[in-house]
Amino acid sequence: MINIQGLTVRFNDHEVLKNINIDFEPSLVHGIVGLNGAGKTTFFNVLAKTLKPNTGTINLSGTALTIKDTAYLETNNFFFSRITGNEYLKIFKQTNTGFNLAALQEYFKLPLDELIENYSTGMKKKLALLAVLKQDKPIFILDEPFNGLDLKTNKVLEIIIKSLKQKQKTVFVSSHIIEPLLSTCDCIHLLENGCFVKTYPKAEFGKIEDELFGKLKSEANQIISKSI
Repeated sequence: MINIQGLTVRFNDHEVLKNINIDFEPSLVHGIVGLNGAGKTTFFNVLAKTLKPNTGTINLSGTALTIKDTAYLETNNFFFSRITGNEYLKIFKQTNTGFNLAALQEYFKLPLDELIENYSTGMKKKLALLAVLKQDKPIFILDEPFNGLDLKTNKVLEIIIKSLKQKQKTVFVSSHIIEPLLSTCDCIHLLENGCFVKTYPKAEFGKIEDELFGKLKSEANQIISKSI
């Protein structure tokens, strides 16, 4: 169980996460959704222990969560200049004994001997994902992993996420694209204005889009109907 109590993050006078109290069941795929500015990336940064909250605690199975417990795929990963894909992967120690680079390369087809600065956005995303998969951690955090990937790789990523669950990993995934979350997640948590306001079990996934975008669609329809 991942237990979060009193989690608050402020930037100057702006409260981004507001006294979050929530439990996440282990060995499941948890989707995190919300409109821009809801606090998804900030929540992931705190969960991955790359950002210290102003208040609150995060415990994993009764003990304080540490950075060693998480593998984190950020929205925009940092890459050193003038190094190749292979050199980047060597930075990350392989603790996942099942990691098979050659097999994954059948799908990713990355030019690992070339400089990363020549990679496209999608290629950089694939490279960062390979580095994450080298690690054997109880928690995997994937922030917008589907962004910049082609359709085929998106499907491969869905299979990878399901495979992590089969290995009893707890996976957190955010996406502005709802469809891949519907096919991979066990439950989806709605974040609004820095607070988790609802958790959807699989049986209620059909409600998510209307509840998330319903008001926005109604307002947009009114504006467009008067403008076009």
